[in-house]
Amino acid sequence: MLDKIHQSRQARQVTGEIPIHHRYTLGVAGERFFKALRDRQELLASPCPQCRDRLLPPKLYCERCFVETTEPWEAVEGAGFVRSFTVLHRSLEEEALPRPEVVAMISWPGVRGGLIHRLQEVEPHRVTLGMAVSPVWAPQRVGAMSDILYFRPAQAD
Repeated sequence: MLDKIHQSRQARQVTGEIPIHHRYTLGVAGERFFKALRDRQELLASPCPQCRDRLLPPKLYCERCFVETTEPWEAVEGAGFVRSFTVLHRSLEEEALPRPEVVAMISWPGVRGGLIHRLQEVEPHRVTLGMAVSPVWAPQRVGAMSDILYFRPAQAD
């Protein structure tokens, strides 16, 4: 198995499985962001003292300026806006969905970044760029993106 391969046709294929278990940690910024979702139904942005951007999802350092973000982190207020979207007709398993689903990039004024999440309570052909949307919160929250069930048009509030 340690033989040096001089031509690609000498390569051997070995099939099998390697059981790998891993755990993804949120980090300091992620933990704080998800606790605010869970405990206060708030979306937090971290402000950069140099470029004055507010970062969502929040980060400990501004990736543009390489400067540590400052306290306090700020709650993102008001409606978000659809910046981009796609209509899904198939699941991740390539099975036809019973109804098309809309997934959108949602951003807020004065915030760099945003969230990718599902849109509901709107027909896919009615979704437009710039559409104002607001989150629908899960009644039982656990500190995850699923704490926001989906976004819906802001007029539906």
